Amino acid sequence: MQLRVLQQCPQCGGEVELAETDRVLNCPFCGVRHILACDTPRFTLPHVNGPGRLLHVPYLRCKGSIFSCHLQGVEHRIVDTTLKALPLTVLPATLGYRPQAMKMHYAAKELAATCLKGSISKTEAIARAAALHRTTSTDRRPLLQEWIGESVSLIYMPLFTNGNRVYDGVTGAPLATMPEGRDIFNDAGLQGGAWQLNLLPAICPHCGWDLRCRQESVVLLCANCDTAWQQTGDRLTGVEYETVPAKGDDAVHLPFWRLEVDFGGIAIQSLADFIRLTNIPRAIQPEWEKRRMAFYCPAFKIRPQIFLRIAAQLTSGQLPGSGECHIPAESVAVSLPAAEAGESVKLILATAAIAKRNIMPKLPDISVAIRRNHLVFLPFFDNGYELCQEEIKVVINKQSLELGKNL
Repeated sequence: MQLRVLQQCPQCGGEVELAETDRVLNCPFCGVRHILACDTPRFTLPHVNGPGRLLHVPYLRCKGSIFSCHLQGVEHRIVDTTLKALPLTVLPATLGYRPQAMKMHYAAKELAATCLKGSISKTEAIARAAALHRTTSTDRRPLLQEWIGESVSLIYMPLFTNGNRVYDGVTGAPLATMPEGRDIFNDAGLQGGAWQLNLLPAICPHCGWDLRCRQESVVLLCANCDTAWQQTGDRLTGVEYETVPAKGDDAVHLPFWRLEVDFGGIAIQSLADFIRLTNIPRAIQPEWEKRRMAFYCPAFKIRPQIFLRIAAQLTSGQLPGSGECHIPAESVAVSLPAAEAGESVKLILATAAIAKRNIMPKLPDISVAIRRNHLVFLPFFDNGYELCQEEIKVVINKQSLELGKNL
């Protein structure tokens, strides 16, 4: 479920409602767009006026798709969970339905003085959430487990402390009693310092044109000078891309990350090597021996079973590149970063393989180094309910693209 967040527009001061996964603030009042630049989004629940000292307690929210590889194949599951970031028994184990029922705010930098410091790191939270949501029905550990498209955020729950009493900051009701003479929240320590949500103007650094983007976009496009940009720290950096031209005027271009990989522990250099190893029923052409192998990963979020299917189909099909760099007239937003795509290489290899037992046992020992990655916009034609890539015969239901925005 998507959480709703309120954020003030830096241009006009209007309060804009966003989804938690939005990366662009598009103000409906003044029309200005800003990129939300932050490493780990921090949200706060609204609080009442209560007795005593106000504190904010951190909870880690982990969301994404977990893939597990076994000898029989690749299993997957969508995960959406909240973990208590402090091992204090007086705190509720979860936030319940409050984040879904209430509109949160991005945490202001001044709030850091009242926030408790979490004892669980982002990496540990992801590992713990993955362990709680194993996809396999057996007790055996998977040969490989990857989390693709994960988003980790901090949600701060307000509390009031007065003497040894703890009060719920949302309702004002008594919550717990602390041990006499000991303030357990002082033992936890305050966050200290300050953080800030940076808002970068969505303007092309090259020509000053308004960048084309949707609220979930992680790559922004300039149709004026045909460039692509992504947020890196407090600035925009260029993204390498190419566009495969369509044979008609009514095509929709979908973005994919094209990954050229150096493997360790397995011999895949050319397309012919890939076909032989995976045992895909295709007649190997002589020129494939010299054709560098590339993996194609969707650059948009979509349900895990569809993600694996289209990635394996495009990787096996290997459309030739065009070398053309022009922004397509109509395209789906890039919502999956390149770093996430790199984690999918072994999953695509395992999915594409016909002889699973030739690949699966080797997965833990295979190393992957991304030599080059860039965006490729591929043309798909709309036949009513589906989008179809005619050359490789990849079909994607249009409704699944809409539902993928909530992942």
